[in-house]
Amino acid sequence: IRADCAQFAFPNVYNEGVRCQVLQTIAKYGMLQPGNRICVAVSGGADSVALLHILRELADELGITLALAHLNHKLRGEESEADEEFVRDLATTTGLRVFIHSVDVAAEASATSQNLEQTGRNCRYQWFTSLLEEGLADKIAVGHTRSDQAETVLYRVLRGAASAGLAGVRPILPRGVVRPLIGVRRADIL
Repeated sequence: IRADCAQFAFPNVYNEGVRCQVLQTIAKYGMLQPGNRICVAVSGGADSVALLHILRELADELGITLALAHLNHKLRGEESEADEEFVRDLATTTGLRVFIHSVDVAAEASATSQNLEQTGRNCRYQWFTSLLEEGLADKIAVGHTRSDQAETVLYRVLRGAASAGLAGVRPILPRGVVRPLIGVRRADIL
């Protein structure tokens, strides 16, 4: 994949700099290959929806096919249900396949004596792994941005992490999870 942004004709959904940065990140880390089936993890928030739209704009040029994946954490009652419905509607509007899964994260956290954030993360990555293992996708794309990376490093500094623990969010995880927005500031997405 070439990182030459001039070869792409983008509609004006997102600014050129954001799309170009995503393309450069994909190329730099070899995140996606032609023929890949990518599940875009869509929470319903700005970052994941932006990622979906940007990857849709790039899909033909990159030779990838897309689907959506949404995990309902059941933490916010009607708001959680509304997010799930939004993602279903987004899938219908875009004509993309959608995979929806629900987990009562609060009950799971209580049962495992972990905090909600860690339990939610574990549930997400377990489900992502199952999508990959079932052959429903080759990669899972998540909407972590450069701003998330900075927050992660600051959090680790405050917790007193040693230098090895100060690494930020990795662009590619061994489990087949990729982060194409990792070079983009959240403010630019908004």
